[in-house]
Amino acid sequence: MADKNYSSPPVNIGGISRPGRGAVVKPKNMKGTLYRLWNLTQGRRNGLGLIFLLSALGSAANILSPFITGRTVTVISARSAIGGILASLVGLYLCDWLIKFLQQYLMASIVQRIIHHIRTSLFDKMRELPLSFFDRHQHGELMSRLTNDIDNISTTISNSLTSLLTHCFTIVGIFIMMLCLSPLLTLISLLGVAMVFLLTKMVTSRTKKLFALQQKNLGLLNGQVEESISGLAVVKAFCREEQMEIDFESRNDALYQASVKALICSGYLMPMMNVINNLCFVLIAVFSSVMFVNGSISSIGLITSFLLYVRQFTRPFVEIANIYNSFQTAIAGAERVFEILDEQSEPEDIPNAYSLKKPRGDIEFNHVWFGYDPERPVIKDISLKIPAGTQVAVVGPTGSGKTTLINLLTRFYDVTGGSIKLDGHDLREYKLNDLRSAFGVVLQDTALFAESIKYNISYGHRNASMEQIREAARIAGAEGFIERMPKGYDTILEQSGQELSQGERQLLTIARAILADAPIMILDEATSSVDTVTERKIRRAMLNICKNRTSFIIAHRLSTIRDSDLIILIENGKIMEQGSHDEFMAADGKYASMYRTQTGE
Repeated sequence: MADKNYSSPPVNIGGISRPGRGAVVKPKNMKGTLYRLWNLTQGRRNGLGLIFLLSALGSAANILSPFITGRTVTVISARSAIGGILASLVGLYLCDWLIKFLQQYLMASIVQRIIHHIRTSLFDKMRELPLSFFDRHQHGELMSRLTNDIDNISTTISNSLTSLLTHCFTIVGIFIMMLCLSPLLTLISLLGVAMVFLLTKMVTSRTKKLFALQQKNLGLLNGQVEESISGLAVVKAFCREEQMEIDFESRNDALYQASVKALICSGYLMPMMNVINNLCFVLIAVFSSVMFVNGSISSIGLITSFLLYVRQFTRPFVEIANIYNSFQTAIAGAERVFEILDEQSEPEDIPNAYSLKKPRGDIEFNHVWFGYDPERPVIKDISLKIPAGTQVAVVGPTGSGKTTLINLLTRFYDVTGGSIKLDGHDLREYKLNDLRSAFGVVLQDTALFAESIKYNISYGHRNASMEQIREAARIAGAEGFIERMPKGYDTILEQSGQELSQGERQLLTIARAILADAPIMILDEATSSVDTVTERKIRRAMLNICKNRTSFIIAHRLSTIRDSDLIILIENGKIMEQGSHDEFMAADGKYASMYRTQTGE
C-alpha cells in the first residue's frame, strides 16, 4: 500500500512558556463565556424554568408590599379599619418566605448537577489530551483549574442566579408601579440609577482584570506547592528548604497582592452605591413633600409607597452590580476551564482505520523525523527494519533520542516527517486503542497507584485471576518481597508505593507488563534504579517476556542487553551503529568503548 499523506499539528513545546510566566492574561468577553457555559450545561438545567417562575412570584411579593403599606398609611390617616390590609400584608410576607425557600431547595440540586457535568467534561478532556499538553503545564496548576476554578463557578451560580432573576423582575415591576404613581418622581429617581450604572461600569472594568490575575496566581501557587511536596526529598538532599520557602513566599505574595487589589477595588462598589441610594432617597422625599404641599399629590400614603419603591428600586441595581462584580471570579475561572476544553485532543482515528488484534510485530522506520520544536529536530532521518520476534536494544548517551523513538512507536507523539509501519501499515492507519494495547510498557519512572499490590499488577488486565497475578510476580522476581508485606498481595500501597524501594516498585511494573501479555514489549531503562542482584532477576524476566516477541529495550547498563538480536546506538538523533554485541566488539567502535568502560575490561 502506498504511503498516505498524514497531517498532524506541530507540537511546539520548546517555544511555549508555562502559564503565568508571560504577559498577564487578557480578560475574555463575559457574554461569550456565559453563552458557552449555557451551551455546555445543555440537558442539565432541568428545573430552571420553575426557578424562573418562582423568581417572578418572589418579585411580585416585593412589588406589592410597598403599595399595600401605602394603602395602610392612607387607611390609618382616614381612621378606617386596617385588619384586612394587615392580614394581606402578613400573608404576602409568608408567601415571600416560602418562595425563597423553594428557590434555594431547587437551586441546590440544579447547580450541583451543572457543576458535576462541567467537572466531568473537564476531566474527560484532560484524559483525551496528548502528552505534549502535560509537558508544558504544571500539574498543580491543572489541578487548580479542576478544583478551585470550578468551585468558584459553583459558588457564584448557587448564590447569585436566583437573586439576579428576582432583582431583574423587581426592577421592571417597581418601575411600572412608580410610573403609575408619579411619572415626574420616577424621572428624578432614574438619575440615581444612571449614577449607579456609571459607577458599576468603572469599577467592574478594573475588577475583571484583577480577579483574572488572582485566579492565575492561585494556579501558579498550587503548582509550586505540588512540585515542592512531590520533590521534597530532593529539596532536603540539596539543602534547598530556604530557597523553597523563598519561592513559596514569592508566589504567595503575588497572590496576596492580586487578591487585596481585587477585593479593595470591588469593595468600593457597595459603599458608594449606598451613598447614591441615600442621596436619591432624600431628593425624592423633598420633591414629594413639596408636591404634597402644592396639591400635586393627593395622599400621604402615595408618598409612603413611592419612597418605599425608591428604596427598593435602587437596591436591586446595587445588588445586581454586586453580583456582576462577584461574577468576575467565576468568569475568570470559566475562561481557564474553556482554555483546556479548547485544547486539541489526541488525533482521532482516520476513517476506516484498521483493527489490530494479533500483530506479528514487523516494524519499519522509514526516514523518520521528529522534533518537539519543529526548528530543532530530536529524531533525524532514521530508517530501520525490524522483523517480527526481534529483540532490539537501543543505547546511547542521555538526550540522544532513545525514549523519544519509543514515544513515537506508541504514538504518544506523531512523527513530523516520514512514517513508522507495523505489519506493513502506517501506525496512523490503526485504531489508537488497538495500537497501544499491542504494547506492553515498562517505563523508567514507575507509576503505581494507592491501591492493593494485586490491583497494581493487574492494572492492564482487570480480569486476571489470582494465579495469573502470582505467576507474573514470580516471573518478574517480585514474589519474595510481596509475600513479606503485611497483607501480601492485598497490601495497600501508600503514597503510590513510596514505602517500597525503587527496585521493588520497578519489579511491580515489570510484573504488570508480564501479566498484560502484549505481543510487543518496551522496557525503558527498566534496570536503571536497581542493584546488581535485582538486575540479574530483571534480566531473566526480560528474557522470558521478550521470548518470541518483538521487543525494545532501552538501557544504559550494556551488560543487560548483550544477548539482544539487534543493538542500535543512537547519538544526536541519528543511528550511529547497529548490529549485534559480537559484531560491535569486533568492530571496536564507540559501543565497544562504552562496554569496556562499564565492565572495566
